[in-house]
Amino acid sequence: MTDNTFWYQKQLRILQTVLREPDIVDYDAQSVVAYLESIHSNCIIVNGGGIVDFFRHNLVTANPNPFMQGEDILKDLTDACHAKGIKVVVRVDFRGVDKRIYELRPDWFSINAQGEPLIRDNPLHSAIFQPCYQSKYRNEHAYAFIDYLFQNYDIDGVWENSYNQWGICYCKSCSDRYRSEIGKELPRGGDFFDPHYDEYRVWKAACVEEHLRDCRAVVKKYGEDKAFAAEIFGLYHDQFKGSSHDLYAIREHFDFLVTPLFTADHEPLNGPSTLIKFLKSLSPDKTPVMLFGHLGTNNNLRYISSPKQETRLWMWEAISAGGSFWNVIFNGAHPGSTYDRRNAMLSADIYDYMERHEDVLTIQNTDPEVTVLYSRASNAALGNHDRSKDAYMTHLIGLEQVLTDRRIQYRLLTDDRLNLETLAQTRVLILANAACLSDRETETIRSYVKAGGKLISTDRTSLLREDGSERHDYALGDVFGCSFTGIVKDNSTFGYQKIRERHPLTQGFEDTELLASWGPQRLVRRTADTAESIVTYVPQIFPQPPERSWLRSYDTEYPTLLLNRYGLGESVFFPYGADRNIWLHGHADFAGLLAGSVDYLLGSHYKVSTTAPSSVHFSLNRSGSDGDAYILHAVNTTSLPRRPILETIPVTDVEVSLTLAGSRVQEFRSLHEDAPVQLISSDTRDDGSLLLRIAIPKIYEYTGLYIKVGEA
Repeated sequence: MTDNTFWYQKQLRILQTVLREPDIVDYDAQSVVAYLESIHSNCIIVNGGGIVDFFRHNLVTANPNPFMQGEDILKDLTDACHAKGIKVVVRVDFRGVDKRIYELRPDWFSINAQGEPLIRDNPLHSAIFQPCYQSKYRNEHAYAFIDYLFQNYDIDGVWENSYNQWGICYCKSCSDRYRSEIGKELPRGGDFFDPHYDEYRVWKAACVEEHLRDCRAVVKKYGEDKAFAAEIFGLYHDQFKGSSHDLYAIREHFDFLVTPLFTADHEPLNGPSTLIKFLKSLSPDKTPVMLFGHLGTNNNLRYISSPKQETRLWMWEAISAGGSFWNVIFNGAHPGSTYDRRNAMLSADIYDYMERHEDVLTIQNTDPEVTVLYSRASNAALGNHDRSKDAYMTHLIGLEQVLTDRRIQYRLLTDDRLNLETLAQTRVLILANAACLSDRETETIRSYVKAGGKLISTDRTSLLREDGSERHDYALGDVFGCSFTGIVKDNSTFGYQKIRERHPLTQGFEDTELLASWGPQRLVRRTADTAESIVTYVPQIFPQPPERSWLRSYDTEYPTLLLNRYGLGESVFFPYGADRNIWLHGHADFAGLLAGSVDYLLGSHYKVSTTAPSSVHFSLNRSGSDGDAYILHAVNTTSLPRRPILETIPVTDVEVSLTLAGSRVQEFRSLHEDAPVQLISSDTRDDGSLLLRIAIPKIYEYTGLYIKVGEA
């Protein structure tokens, strides 16, 4: 593996203690370090200041913790951690101040459209006044604050918490700068999420990036080994509309990428793996880190333990994609000394596993059979945190369920990296309702298919421009082999499809002519002689009265599953949300059709096959930078049919077949097992690849295998 230069480019096993004011009383740095050692953590994030200062300084906004006496916990903790080789990153938070400090510099703070100061209310404690994101407080003062920390403490980095700001600020500084740079007054009125504010959002994003660039420069004055980071919100929790958090721009300013995903949010169990894949595509050379909590499952329950078993599976899922961790707690000097200690040692054995095998776990990349495009523009236009209203992420989630169930190895590709070079090794490209595509993106996809690529697309893919405006027809209509009629039928109830012709795409549906349909159905017409209408639309069949619940004909000319040969490649198109239906509706027909499409385009030849149930998630990754080593991860999510998972049911007598590039096995060893794993056979296939058969007697939570291959 590559020996990365700086500590933050390697595996991270972080603990963050978000200290409350009274946590400083009798703070024992030695006991904190003893706990860090016991869980095999290599980095701690601890409060520095901003809202409340945990050290003394003479800046105008000084607001020392009222419980502080003569102690200096930053010095004590840094000295104790460094003696054990543990890094210390200081959390700074400049999102608000007490009224006393606001009154000293009121021109540094945000105001609303009515000219009133913006206040973050807290019904149990005093409110805090929000500084403008362009003010001296968040910039010049913040930089002086960080300077003071580095000049007085031997810290290893800075974590800027809540650097962004929701909504719009109407202070004089913002008004003057917007007028000067844009030539307009700040927009007012209506809903902030309306297009009326889009120009402001783009301008604000540039201001946010300017701050991050300047803040990073302050940190780097003290050495390239000093880290600067903040949260990356995106994918599951996109915040561009609300805070101009442009993750494609801000990623450049952070030394490692951290994004939150708590078990209480109840995203799909493969969510942590998806998250890490997303970060890897976003910045392939930076360590991807999942922020989770064994306490503080969400912002409403910060004092009690999260479900133990589900949290452990959450961690194994992130490891299976090559992720690092950030475990955050919101109370106590450390988890062993807080109110709820049930999960205090929950991560110890997992962090220990990561530490022991750091050489092979740090650099991992999926060995993909399939590439799934992440369309930021589509998420911005169609995404919604309310999954019932979302029209983008639910498509990805449903698609991933099919890929995970069938052990299809896939990578996420962020749309900024969509080019013919990155697609060159892609056997199948999947566009899960990638509605908002630019002309450049559609031309890249068209060229990929024309040269022999395989494509699966769903719903409104290419029907919108990158700004969200509608096209009159699919930009990829020639690739799909169809044209949109402009008619959308609501099949949310009483919806069906008919298998028009038997084909490998409909394998598994031999005993039925009708299939389920659900949700908006776009009616399309076949326009290419090379296109085949495999499955077609059926008008709604109303169930009452039952005597009249029938149609004179179930045949229409509108395909719902269309196969087209385009150039040297092939396209499979679903003009409705088959993938979204898997997640929100659940009928097996949708998963069966999508799985059949992948089977057909891949030729049913997968790198991983197994006798294990689909509740065991398998990930096959390349390890290191040489390309001749693999890690096979198996995460067992088998449990009672409920969330959160409280108990895992062991799976036994599992056989796995792997197809790897190479002609012989040089090394085969278990990284983590519940019973001795055996390599049963290793055979060279006709195509020169290596076929391995492996016996895994038992998987309780997780099994990890390291395999190094070579030439004969």
